[in-house]
Amino acid sequence: MEYRELGKTGLRISAVGFGSVELGMDYGIKAKSQYGKPDKATAVKIINKAVDYGINLFDTAPSYGDSESLLGSVIGSSSHYIATKVNLPVDNQVSSVAIRASIESSLRNLNRNCLDIVQIHNATASTISQSDIPEVLVKLREKGLIRFIGASVYEPENALAVLDAGCFDVLQIAYNIMDQRMLQNVIPLAQEQGVGVLGRSAYFKGVLTAKAQHLSEECAFLRDSAIKVKSAMNLSNWDDLAELALRFCLSTQGIDSVLVGIRTMEELDFAVKTEEKGNLVSDILGQLSGFGIDDQHWLNPANWSMS
Repeated sequence: MEYRELGKTGLRISAVGFGSVELGMDYGIKAKSQYGKPDKATAVKIINKAVDYGINLFDTAPSYGDSESLLGSVIGSSSHYIATKVNLPVDNQVSSVAIRASIESSLRNLNRNCLDIVQIHNATASTISQSDIPEVLVKLREKGLIRFIGASVYEPENALAVLDAGCFDVLQIAYNIMDQRMLQNVIPLAQEQGVGVLGRSAYFKGVLTAKAQHLSEECAFLRDSAIKVKSAMNLSNWDDLAELALRFCLSTQGIDSVLVGIRTMEELDFAVKTEEKGNLVSDILGQLSGFGIDDQHWLNPANWSMS
């Protein structure tokens, strides 16, 4: 497993990070026999296997079902890094008491005295500029309850707002073959500032895997886009597409770790074996740069019909 510096945090993290949402709740494309969280015993085995593989960064959130508690029961007392989140209220109005309560709940769930990374969940430009959330998190960092502050975002304008604020250590972005919006301005600026970058959605919530075949007809555009990549790159099967998708993200300069959503032992094995194959050559990266889509509707999974 390759290890990389997470910006200026001093943390040396695994190139593949563990995305735990699917261990804590039912999530993603409802593909037959490939949907639904595992039982607790299986989830524990998967987390332990990830540790054996050398993965040392685990991403979670209070809204991911019992994901925090699962991670806390297995690696809470270890030296592995856990990144969690605070949820964003609809009206951006949240008290310091509420944020402190969220942090203390995560500390209990994760069996920690201090949280490695706390990210504002789905942060927006208005969250950063018009709410007290960043200031409250900075104070909690000063008090030693948080080591590093981050934000997870979708659109580039929100990512740029995070970077402009100057108080964030980590930025989590959606990035994949079909969503390359962060490559032009966001990732280079983060590198320049020394802000660590975590990539997520390497498989585009399953679109760049065999699960694309199970998308509803309302999402035919996404399925057809995946087939287009598969055909243009002369890939013989869907696993080859998934491998290419993950290696594309791992090969992108400026992304310190790629958070891969893991639901089964097979998915974990696949991700680790893919990482071991190393970076893609520049010619292939150049070809893949042409498959980014511009339609904002399809770039946000919240707009997809998952039934």
